[in-house]
Order: sequence, then C-alpha cells, then structure tokens
Amino acid sequence: MSQLHELALRGCSPEPLMAYLKALGIFRLVAEQKDPTARAWWENDAFMLSSALDREDLEGFFLEDYKPTPIVSPWNGGSGFHKKDNSKAMDAILELESPRFQLWNEVVSIGKRIVSTGEDIADKKKIKEWTLAQCRSQFPDDALDWLDAAYVLTAGGAKFPPLLGTGGNDGRLEFSNNFMQNLVLALNIEEKRNGEETARKQVVAALFNEGSPELVKKQSTGFYNPGGVGGANASVGFNDDALTNPWDYALMFEGALMFAGAAARRLSPQSSSKAVFPFTVDNSAAGYGTSADSEYGDSSRAEFWAPLWNQAASLQELNHLVSEGRAQMGRRQGTNGTDFARAVAGLGTERGVSQFQRYGFMVRNGMSYLAAPLGRFYIPKDDNAAERAKLANVLFDLDGWMSRLKRNASGSSAPAGLGAALRQVENAIIEFCQRGGPRDLQEVLIAVGRAERWLASSGLRENVPPLNNLSWGWISHAKDDTAEFRLARAMASVLHEPPQGQRKVGPIRENFEPVDAAKGDWKDDSTAFVWTAADPLSNMLSVLERRCLEGQMQGLDDHHPPLNAPYSALLDDIVSFLNGRVDVQRLTDLALPLSFVRYRHRPEREDSQEGESLRAPFDLPAAYAAMKLTLLPGKFECPEFSDKVDISMEPSMLAMLRAGRVKDAYRMAYRRLVSSGLRPLSDSPGIPDRPEQGRRLAAALLFPLDSNAHCALAKRALRKPERQETTG
Repeated sequence: MSQLHELALRGCSPEPLMAYLKALGIFRLVAEQKDPTARAWWENDAFMLSSALDREDLEGFFLEDYKPTPIVSPWNGGSGFHKKDNSKAMDAILELESPRFQLWNEVVSIGKRIVSTGEDIADKKKIKEWTLAQCRSQFPDDALDWLDAAYVLTAGGAKFPPLLGTGGNDGRLEFSNNFMQNLVLALNIEEKRNGEETARKQVVAALFNEGSPELVKKQSTGFYNPGGVGGANASVGFNDDALTNPWDYALMFEGALMFAGAAARRLSPQSSSKAVFPFTVDNSAAGYGTSADSEYGDSSRAEFWAPLWNQAASLQELNHLVSEGRAQMGRRQGTNGTDFARAVAGLGTERGVSQFQRYGFMVRNGMSYLAAPLGRFYIPKDDNAAERAKLANVLFDLDGWMSRLKRNASGSSAPAGLGAALRQVENAIIEFCQRGGPRDLQEVLIAVGRAERWLASSGLRENVPPLNNLSWGWISHAKDDTAEFRLARAMASVLHEPPQGQRKVGPIRENFEPVDAAKGDWKDDSTAFVWTAADPLSNMLSVLERRCLEGQMQGLDDHHPPLNAPYSALLDDIVSFLNGRVDVQRLTDLALPLSFVRYRHRPEREDSQEGESLRAPFDLPAAYAAMKLTLLPGKFECPEFSDKVDISMEPSMLAMLRAGRVKDAYRMAYRRLVSSGLRPLSDSPGIPDRPEQGRRLAAALLFPLDSNAHCALAKRALRKPERQETTG
C-alpha cells in the first residue's frame, strides 16, 4: 500500500471565490487522474489533501501529467471559434501533439464544425440556443462536465448558473478563451513567453502560497477575485492592471466543474430557476454589513453558499454532497439566502459540512458583478437536530407574508422603507438560524413587528395583508426567563370573550394596529387603533383607556374592562416594571408580534401563571393594588375578604394618572372600593405626585392578572372583614 501524504494547501482558502474553486479543482484532478483514493477536507481555513502524492509529486503532476478539461464555449462570441475572435491560445494548443490534449483537440474540432453549420441559420437570435443543443448532442461524454456546469437545457430554454455568469461569460469577458490563454502560460506551451522555472514558481504559489512568482498582467480574473481585477486604486498609483497567477485561473475553472447543474425537475412555479444549480439561490440583502435596499432588485444576480467540510471525504462523497446541494424546507424548495440559512438550521447536514462561506454576485464596480464574500455561516455542533428543526419550523408561518414583502420590495419604484424593514427581518432570521436561542427568536419577532408597523402606515396595505395566526410554537420557543417577555406575552394575549349574546370588544391587537382581527385584514376606519409614535408608557395608557371606553360603550358585564387573557402577569414582574427595572421599549416591541398568535387555540396542558403565589411582594405599592382591583375583567372573588363582589371599573382615574395626579387617582379608586363594600387599608397612596410615576402606574394596570393574584392584591390593599378579625 502506498504511503499517504497529508499536505496543507495554503494557497487555497474559502476566500476569495477563486481560491475556493481552485481547491476543488486540485482535488478533482488528483482524484480523477492520479490517485482515486485521495481525500480532502478544510482545516483552519486551509485545504487539506491526503493522497499518495508528496509535495514534489503534486507539483510534478500539474507541470507534466495534468490533462486539462476541454473548457470551450462555441456558443459565445469571443470564445475563439468565430472569425473575429482572438484564437491565438486555441491555435497554440491545437499545434501540440501531446496525449494530454487529445480530447481537447477532438472537442475543438466538433465545436468548429457546429459553429460553421450555424452560420447558415437565418434567425440569428436562435443561434445560441441551437449551438447549446448541438454541443450537448455531439460532444463526447468525457467532455460534458463543462456543459453541465455552464447551462441546463429546459423546456423554457437554457438556464445559466450564476457561478459561471451567463453560459461561460460575464458581459464581454469570455471565460473559456481566458482559460485557454492562462493554460498556455501555466503549462509553458509557448516557451518564449514563459520560462520553466517561472512556471514552477507559479504552481508552488498556487498550491502552497509560497514565494513571489511573476504574475501576468491584463489577464482578468472576472468576478471571482475582486481584489485582483485592477482598475482605480488597485495599487499605489491611480490605476493599475489586473494581475493573475495563470495556475489560479486554470485550476479555478477546473473546480467550478464540480457544481454541474442539477436535473431540471428541481424547477417549479414557486422556485427560482437559480435553484437548479447546487448551493445557488436568489440574493437576500441581509446578514452582511454592506447590504443595501437596492439589492432586492436587479443589482444582485444570486448567492452561492460554498460548503466547507471538516472530515476527510473522497471525490465520490463530495460529488454526492454537491448533487444534493439545494435548500429544502419541508415540501418547499428554498429560493433565497434566508431560505438557505433556514434549511441548514432546520435540517442540518449529515455529510460533515461544518460551515458555509456565503457569496453574493453583486454589482459593485460600475456595472460589473463581483463575487462579494457575505460572511461565514456556522452549523450548530450539537446533536439535537430534531429540536433545531422544530425551532426553525415556526418560520414557515412567515412565508406567505414575506413573499409579498419581497415582491413589493424588488420593484424599481419600491419605497426605501420597505427594503429596510425586510432586511431587518431577514437579518434577524439568519442570526436566529446561526444560534437558535429564545432571545434570537425574539429578535425575529421584534423585526417582524417593526415591518408590520411600517406596513400599517404605508401605501402598500392593499398589496400585503396583515400577518395573522402565528402558531403556538412562537410562544414556547421564544420564552425565556425575562420579565420583558412574560409581561409582553400577558399583554399581547388580552382579548375579550363575552358571555353568549353580548357584544364584544376586539383583541388588543386591534389597539396596536388598524386591523380587523376577525377578518384578517386592514381596517382604514378603525376606532380601536390608538398606538402612535409616542413613548411606550403613553401608548400602553392609551390602549387601556380605549379598552375601558369600549367596555362602557358596549355595556359589557356591569362595566368591567375587557382585559381577559389566557396569560397573566406575575406580581414580581409588575414590581420590576413599576421600579423601572424593565426595558419597556423591548416589552412593547415584543407585544405587537406576540399578539399575532392564535391564543384561542392555546394548549390546555400549559399553565397560565407558572407558579404565582397567593402572596403579594412586600414592595408592591398599595396604590397599584387598589387601582387594579377597580379594573378587574370580572367579579372580585376571594373567600378571605368577601363573596363575589362587582367592583365597577373607574377609568376616570387614568386621566389623572396621565397628568401625574397619583393622589387624586387613588382617592377615586378608594371611593369605588368603599362603595363596593370593601375597606382599603389606607387613604393615602404612599406614592408622590410625579408625571413619570403616574404614567408608569397607569401602564402597569394594563397587564392582566389571574384570580390568585387578585387575592394577593386584596391582602396588600384591603382590610379583612371585622368578623374575620374578631375570630382570628
């Protein structure tokens, strides 16, 4: 058995795209032409190759034995096959009698015959499609790798992978002819232009990133290496030529052949045509620092997610990985970068892939496309793939809503605010897919809520209906041990379920947005909607005032406020809220999207109060307890104090609290309790008259409490009946 040599190819790295593709090209050629048992993997951003070749053997293989793949594109102008094309490199290769170019010469001869025949076609617009079909039918099987990577023929015409431009060219830059020109230089085919020692230095630099070889000027790397395209500020002067190591260019295209287009059955009316090519999807202008709203339009061609695996794999295993390189989410195929992140988070990978290097093909240099690195996506290392899938599955609820947002954001006249709102949502989703924690899912909810608020005030309401009926998973997966989430959940779940025959007040969502929750549509003439750009405390107070007013107008249940809710707040969290230890902005940012959840279908197995005791916190203000007792959604019932008692609501105290008149507001609550047969402990609120404290106290009255908490409030604010005091 031959000794295995493990080489670190530091000339290959995940960035730029040229270096990544070069790594795959080296591996493919070694495994196909020299050592079928070769294995490769990525380690600390270096490409590792294990094979029977030592360092000297590897260098010698490329300089002396490497058989280049026939990369020719007769369908392209400038490819060397047409009368006005530069064909010097092609002619130089054809003059060789080396067995290394036998297949190449055969393919070029077929290509020239096809182009000559195509000159007789009258309709010039059909020549390219005809040439593509002829190449597919006439090229030998060993030469089809380039065709599979460059295009896919479908019933709707040819589809081109963004990884290879539009069929092996990017505008006027023709890839196959440039490949031939670099190949001539790399293999020293024209000895007068390149010495043998220069060629060796160049291959050493390409493989191991060692030495300072002579680079070739005016050989553009296209969009594959943005740092090597030349132009303004490319060097110490105002302008400079592109500089290229010809081995980098040649091996890059050898690697690109790994990503041959998949079968056209991947195409569907709902999926992007780009999805027929491995690891390629539409662009999402999110998840990287240089994103711009315009990238939802035509300024971006696509995204490519380059897999990085950390376990030794054979070429056959890598080919299998690439053949499955699509983003599948349940029954739906992913279409963009955000979907790809979701697919990875939801399904993970069983092929040893540990990371993805994300690239976007974007307009960055005039009208030229560049393969811009968009960051690294790390796959979670834990073994709990099923739990990750459950977490990611909640995002399916957003699909229809986000699709409408994207359609409206991609138009040339799309408002800038829409792109910004959509980008925030996709940024949050990508971050959640990377980490998957409750806090990250809350950030998704907050971004969704902000986008919804933007829609509510925009002219796009006719095109995008409000988001409705989020599943219960959002509550269970976003739950964390913070007062902000618990209070937001309690407030968001406020809805009113009146007794049979009574008119109802809508859920609290109708106070947050101009919507008709029952119909799931916008409501332009909404009178319930009161949330404005004011501060969160003022908005919470406005919601409470509006619900109390609607309760009075509807004559609901002896004037009890419509504050029924399946979830209730903890009194300890109320104390934190009153003492300023709660982030009110985050609380209210969470409350809107949490109001989208279907609370009427809540699982019965979940407890509503999660351990709330019958004891009130010692620092709970008596003023809050007394005022809250006048705003219960139903009758007060606590055996230690009385049988069921109707305490009619006292909403007029809310206006006093807004003005900071805490003592006057407490006095009104005091009188209401006395008139209901209850005895407050004190005739003083114990809280000074301050506007901020009054508004915070009023806002806290919006949070729903359960019956256990009602008794705790009574113990904090009321005297027990005399008969109990005597016997006790």
